[in-house]
Amino acid sequence: MGTRQTLIFLPLILSLSLLTCRQHSESETSTQNLTDRERDGLLGPVKAVLTDDVVLFEQKGQLFETQQASSVSFYDESGKRILQTPFRVNLPGGYATTAHDLLFDPRARNKEITEPISNNGGKWVKVYDEKGNAVERIRYDADGKLIEKGTISYEFDTRGNWIKRTLSKTGDRSAPTVSQPIEVSNRHIIYLDSSAKSSGVNPAKLLPEGAKQLKSPLPANEATISSGRSLFNQKCISCHGENGKAQTEFASVMNVKPEDLTSPNVRALTEGEIFSVIGSGSGSSGMPAFKGRISDEALWQIALYVKQLSTSQATGSQTDITASSPSTSSRPSAPAPVVVERRYQLKGKVVLVEPQLKQVTIEHEEIQGYMGAMTMPFPLKDEKMLEKLKKDDRIQATLIVDSNGWRLVNVVIK
Repeated sequence: MGTRQTLIFLPLILSLSLLTCRQHSESETSTQNLTDRERDGLLGPVKAVLTDDVVLFEQKGQLFETQQASSVSFYDESGKRILQTPFRVNLPGGYATTAHDLLFDPRARNKEITEPISNNGGKWVKVYDEKGNAVERIRYDADGKLIEKGTISYEFDTRGNWIKRTLSKTGDRSAPTVSQPIEVSNRHIIYLDSSAKSSGVNPAKLLPEGAKQLKSPLPANEATISSGRSLFNQKCISCHGENGKAQTEFASVMNVKPEDLTSPNVRALTEGEIFSVIGSGSGSSGMPAFKGRISDEALWQIALYVKQLSTSQATGSQTDITASSPSTSSRPSAPAPVVVERRYQLKGKVVLVEPQLKQVTIEHEEIQGYMGAMTMPFPLKDEKMLEKLKKDDRIQATLIVDSNGWRLVNVVIK
């Protein structure tokens, strides 16, 4: 987009509990003497953390990642937090910020804590283990009826810090016995005493046999590349940056520098080889393997976008085939302008109306060809419609995306 804008994103599932007001007795352990690093639930000389909160969806019996919010935190030797970026969901029209539930409380070790939800929204009941990590949470409405129940499991590194956290839904009113993972958080942790930095690994050395001959089943057209860019901006830019040059804050402290995607090494790869590297990852650099985490179709979309990115950056061309999404990097590249107005049909339920901001927050269905189902605010300049709309209204509208940003028009209350 020509003008980038920060959107205030209504919560992911994980952020619901941040609407609560914590109540702890005076007898509980004080956190005044803890460092920022310890209050964030980190053990040892942690220097930096990249955290990805990911929502899961089921497709043909397999779970894949969809919406992702990412943030980085940095600490000095004393444990003081010196940088923390907001959790951002990168979207085709900009980005949305969302809250992150730490699900950690050093005052609640081996305890069950009740947290009232604001505006008479009921309560959360959370159970914590001996480390202070939440292992179970249950939500009730204002009448005491079960809304949802979930368990939280962890995978830890050798220092005792969790690197993967899975939230599973274990029951609600309609299906009290069903257990289903619904969210995953992944952490990439850099320690102050870890190995010295080294240059990136040539991606060609990571390739399985036959990767060069792989051909994309998808055409490298505007729609495919646009989807690939959207996925890349969610999954990859924390390390590689929006321009692919690996100039982000987190990349600067990694022990193995991420590959510059505009380098000759990457330009020499075929689309099949790029697909294979993304799928298999790199254990030496810390790049995760995305095979099985996202669909093969999504892998190919990213691969085709990376191929286009490496070529256009190398030649200095400004091939405009996608809308721009902002980067979490402090040194983002200039966004490609959108030269064609695009219109999409939107259907959903009104969550919040803010006339003073001229925006309405919608819990919307999938917007075909643009983004998946989620809850987020949209600009609405029609003041008369803003006066008519109220919470829980079902609407349909046209979403316009062009060089001026995005906005809703032709809103109809159903």
